[in-house]
Amino acid sequence: MIGRSVIANRKIKTKIIDFVLLTILVFSLGSIQGMAAEADNQELMTRVFAAAEESLGDIGPEDTLIITDIGSPAESYVFLDDFYSEFYGRELLYTKNLLIVQNARNAPLWFAFFDKSSGDCTFIEVSYGAENEISYQVTENIDFDTLSENPESIAAWNEKVSSKVFDGREFAILTISNGWATGSLDYELMQCLELHNHFCPGVSSGYVLANWMEENYPLEDGVSYTVFSCPNWCKEDVFVKRWDASPGKGGVWVSALTDEEIEAIGGSPAGIFVVTDKNAGTMQAVVLGFDFDVVRAECGAKEEDPAWISKYLMDRCLMDRKNWDKEGLVTEIAVIDIDEDTLIEMKQAGANPYVVLGLLNPAGNVNPSRNGFPGIGRWMNKSKA
Repeated sequence: MIGRSVIANRKIKTKIIDFVLLTILVFSLGSIQGMAAEADNQELMTRVFAAAEESLGDIGPEDTLIITDIGSPAESYVFLDDFYSEFYGRELLYTKNLLIVQNARNAPLWFAFFDKSSGDCTFIEVSYGAENEISYQVTENIDFDTLSENPESIAAWNEKVSSKVFDGREFAILTISNGWATGSLDYELMQCLELHNHFCPGVSSGYVLANWMEENYPLEDGVSYTVFSCPNWCKEDVFVKRWDASPGKGGVWVSALTDEEIEAIGGSPAGIFVVTDKNAGTMQAVVLGFDFDVVRAECGAKEEDPAWISKYLMDRCLMDRKNWDKEGLVTEIAVIDIDEDTLIEMKQAGANPYVVLGLLNPAGNVNPSRNGFPGIGRWMNKSKA
């Protein structure tokens, strides 16, 4: 009996040892696979930076801008630590040499390395998952003055835009890179480009309007803005980024206007900015206009210019704060005292905020004036033409 018991115990011990060894083996294999994946991720970022340096030369803080959507495409966050290791290893600065733009989850992971001194840009796309590799790479000169110099150079770049030499990101990369190269691209505007992921007069106009509001209705403690961005264009992304005024938090309401309504309101309406001052117990609807014709007249764009020329010239014009004071660029169409009930009504589905404020009647026509200001309804306090 004792012999059988000893044998049974030995068998149990053997099974336990086998189980422990098997468990260790499984975890070891998992660790090895994890370490291999981490090494592969690091190697890919090393290859990306090495490929850019092979095309452009040394990547340094004086002349380099890197634009990328890393972190937005699905699972691309796994490369972030290794990307920053390569980035900071070259003494690059987050606020000076990098713009990470948002993108869709199903977008490819890409990098654009721009060298200011030469105007050259190396564009790289990578594939990852089963195999990590550089799937596409090209280097082009994107210096704006060179590309827009004459009809031949314009036609040559137009052809590359049509062929999607940067996989459809030609406009974004060209405008952001050249704007950055001027040294006049505010970092706070670059933050807005992170969300908008390209640089256009629409987002530039939003930046001008936001600064106008902050200058004339300071965003102090106890003060908040609710924006009715109507009519809508690219400007809304500035308000979301700059004021944390997201649709989910009720900070931005977006809707369109018909051409007839825009004409009836006059002043090239850009939107209604409701300023709530909890300290003073006041609420005012500030109706602003923005006239792109003023920018077009100032920037030097020609009617026959392709969009990448005319839009960049408008952006460059609006980067210069001296141009923000051009007559007619930003107009204060009306300032109207309102209450909480009016604000709630403006937010209702199907409501036209201009109708609620009395600037239009429900048929889309201008309401008759009750205080000597044409087109301004019964709540009007003051107006600047």
